Amino acid sequence: MNKIFFLLAILGLLIEAPAIAQSDAEAADLFKLKCGICHTIGSGRLVGPDLANVHERRSEEWLLKFIHSSQTMIKSGDPDAMALFEEFNQVIMPDPMITDTEIKSILGYIAANSDGGVGTAEPVSVIEDATPEDLENGKNLFEGRVRFANGGPSCISCHNSQSNIFLAENSFSGKDVGASFDNLGEAGVKAILQNPPFPVMAQAFEGHDLTEGEIHDLLVFLKNVKQPSNLMASGYILFGILGAMGLLVLYGGLWYSRKSKSVNYDIYKRQIKSFN
Repeated sequence: MNKIFFLLAILGLLIEAPAIAQSDAEAADLFKLKCGICHTIGSGRLVGPDLANVHERRSEEWLLKFIHSSQTMIKSGDPDAMALFEEFNQVIMPDPMITDTEIKSILGYIAANSDGGVGTAEPVSVIEDATPEDLENGKNLFEGRVRFANGGPSCISCHNSQSNIFLAENSFSGKDVGASFDNLGEAGVKAILQNPPFPVMAQAFEGHDLTEGEIHDLLVFLKNVKQPSNLMASGYILFGILGAMGLLVLYGGLWYSRKSKSVNYDIYKRQIKSFN
């Protein structure tokens, strides 16, 4: 009987071990997809704070609320959330659209990998010595004039580089990358290019990873993208107002002419002329 129980216990462990491993792997993938762009575990601050031992600095209840919607907590006046928002340049943390169970698995993964504590290293730039040729090649790669080595789609098929919006509030995707460096910095943009977190982008580049050289040149281009000036934006508004006023004058004149020389007026004149 004891042998039977022993065998059953061994069998149970063999069945449970892959499930645990799969759970750990899923947590690692979740962290990489939802957090790894902006955060490290023990390697220092990136776009956001180093998350090593974050479970010791904040309660689980606070973390669940903040991860679900950081902006909701900031707008509610939570002092810790507001302090983080100010410390990290008011970069909006997108809502990851995941469940409490998934968040807890991420927190478990962070706790299991926090042995070294919070790191102090700052992100190192890889484009300080970029050349004009790098900038031109990055522009050509972005616009699809030069194909990616592994056959990925050109950036311009989904993005443009002229807007000043990258990530909208409560959104985990964006189309306009003109302000990506202002919002995320080089490290954040590099992380996106290395490991696309957005479902459509991840699917598009599955099996078509960018090379280090392509990432380098795209970073150079995106850093140097020229933003539309406030003067240009004001010009668009001014021309719009002037155009609307011109149309009002035009239609007003047409309506006045129609009103003063209507069909009834012409009939009346003919009747008066025949009467006389």
